[in-house]
Amino acid sequence: MRINKRTKRFKKKVKKYEIELVKNIIKNNENVNQKWFCKIFKISRWSVYYNKKQRIKDLKLKINVKLENILNPYYGHRRIAISLKINKKTASRIMNKFEIYCKTRKKKFSKPLDRNLPHMWVKNSKKTIELNEINQVWSQDFTHLYYRWILFYLATVIDEYSKEVVWFSIWLHHEKWLILNALKMAVLKKNTVPKYAHSDQWSEYRSYEYFEALARYKISASMSKKSSPWENWAQESFYWKFKFELWNLNRFDSFEKAVEAVILQIHYYNNFRIHTKLKMSPVQFVNLIPKK
Repeated sequence: MRINKRTKRFKKKVKKYEIELVKNIIKNNENVNQKWFCKIFKISRWSVYYNKKQRIKDLKLKINVKLENILNPYYGHRRIAISLKINKKTASRIMNKFEIYCKTRKKKFSKPLDRNLPHMWVKNSKKTIELNEINQVWSQDFTHLYYRWILFYLATVIDEYSKEVVWFSIWLHHEKWLILNALKMAVLKKNTVPKYAHSDQWSEYRSYEYFEALARYKISASMSKKSSPWENWAQESFYWKFKFELWNLNRFDSFEKAVEAVILQIHYYNNFRIHTKLKMSPVQFVNLIPKK
């Protein structure tokens, strides 16, 4: 049985090769007798004249997918499928077939001094909440960015329901003022406060000034467990893709232009970038929510 299957597969391959060979001969030589060639190779004329429609469809899709990949080089097959309004399996197949790839991430940054700190008494309160409106939970975190020899930090406040970056703060040091400024400006922008402010257990979020600010705004604190980044999934997911798309800041001539690129990338994320869960950008999603 195995020998029969192998011989069948081999015969199919040979047949395909013969058809392609006859097609090429007919295309390159107009004076060739087509009937005669088909009889010699025992091939039906239909198989020679027939052009597969799927090839033409794939080539048309390739142009659209390639263009989307150039405009958004960090989009995977899911986001490209949403943007082009096609099936995600089709997008994946076209990307694999024509070797269209998105860019990949770098190594993760760590703070070794914060590893030995004890666990905080604050629990992860957002576990008990069912997210069904904006300004329920604001998640907070910060990350590091490099511009040549300059190391600077970006702190963000994200609404977990709408996925919108409410506000951000950029500073040359990872101090408590970095996160306090981001929280203060987020409250001023929205003119309201969330029920919970969620964060991880970095030393900045353990500070007296941070808990004083939460008490002043009457916001309940919520914290992830140590070494549990998945509990602050909104921020981790945002930074994971944000650094992809921001790419290498050393391409800019000055530090000011690098900072401007960070701000423009946040603007792009909020207003234009498709979020896979929302099927649209965060600002578009917020605009669809009826105002109370």
